[in-house]
Amino acid sequence: MEKQVEYVANSFIRTLQSVPEVIDYLEALSNYKSDEKIINLTERYYSLSAEFQKKQYEGTLTQDEINEIRTIASQIQNDPLNTELTKTQNQIKEILQQCNVTISHEISMDFAKLAVPESGCCG
Repeated sequence: MEKQVEYVANSFIRTLQSVPEVIDYLEALSNYKSDEKIINLTERYYSLSAEFQKKQYEGTLTQDEINEIRTIASQIQNDPLNTELTKTQNQIKEILQQCNVTISHEISMDFAKLAVPESGCCG
């Protein structure tokens, strides 16, 4: 039975990879990850973020530093490549939600919840 489930899962993955929205997402992701401007902004953001947390803890954070990290975050968020990536991610999310509804209906339980790892002591 395990081999059959693995085969079906692999078929599902191959089918998803041929869906135009998934192809668009993979292209948008590749464009995003290879863009020098995005790479530089992201590296700068994470560098400042680490400094930000340290200075915030020490009480030495300035308004100029807060403004700088906000500006960089805004540049990343408003970049057309980021906008396209977010749009394509949302399209895939909708497709996967539809798949979950169909599969859940067939097996009479929430398929997506089955894949969620159990958390620690309380849930």
